[in-house]
Amino acid sequence: MAASNPQSVGWSAIIGGVIGVIGFICLILLFVVGEPFGSINDFLSIPTGLLLLPLVMGLYRLHAPHHPLLSALAALAGAAGFLSTMVGSTLLLAGRIDFQQSLIPGLGGFGLIGLWVLINGALGLADGALPRSAALAGVLLGLSPTIILILLLRIDAVANVLNAMANPTAAGFQMNPVVMALIALGMISYAGLPIWFIAVGRLFATGRAGAAVGQLVSIS
Repeated sequence: MAASNPQSVGWSAIIGGVIGVIGFICLILLFVVGEPFGSINDFLSIPTGLLLLPLVMGLYRLHAPHHPLLSALAALAGAAGFLSTMVGSTLLLAGRIDFQQSLIPGLGGFGLIGLWVLINGALGLADGALPRSAALAGVLLGLSPTIILILLLRIDAVANVLNAMANPTAAGFQMNPVVMALIALGMISYAGLPIWFIAVGRLFATGRAGAAVGQLVSIS
């Protein structure tokens, strides 16, 4: 493979973030209008994940000189998160799993992506490789998805909440306030993370993400 560069990493993240914004709009339209916007959202998560994988390596290279272990942990979480969401969406669209089953790779992947953003935000505050505003935004946006990982223990309750949001007239729904609150916080992060990807992508594209960005290479 040819050597990568900050500009390609940046533009890939920007395009992935824009697609992520479109995916969030489709998710809102799912709750307001219904299908096919849910399926569109599921489909868009696939190119979004592919386009953001270079940013996972880019941020690893950015922080590795000063924080090798934490940056490696973040990269593993980010790669696993994006791959999980892509696999889950593909299986759901292919009819191999149902909606409730898709929540495991979906929520798990979202939580791991949040953990990746959280760690990179914290590292950006520590080493100054990211502007303070971008680093702090990463910490705040990554916190609730990381916490949402605990919802994997209550998949049935999460499925009930999401089904009720998509079909508010359904009878017999028992709302779990804790699950509902975590999902509401997660939706805020779901909306904000693509904006963060675009902002960080611009830093890479313009060479403002730190001196270590210039050391980006890919496996030959």
